[in-house]
Amino acid sequence: MSEQEELQQALRVVRGNPTEAELATVIAVLNAAINDAEAAEARAPKRFRSTWGRNTAILRGSLAPGFGQWSASSRPGLD
Repeated sequence: MSEQEELQQALRVVRGNPTEAELATVIAVLNAAINDAEAAEARAPKRFRSTWGRNTAILRGSLAPGFGQWSASSRPGLD
């Protein structure tokens, strides 16, 4: 779909008979508002995601029941 067809679907005159200059003014105002919103979003400070939950991958797993497993759980390769 071309850009002009998308614009025609997004904007339509419901009542009245505006001139081309009036339509151009409305489009220019809407375009300026979109540009201002994008610029404000770019200037806004970035919200950082918390890394609190990412540490679960490096925690050791649960203890396996059995003789000597408690002491072997702290030494890799002995479980």
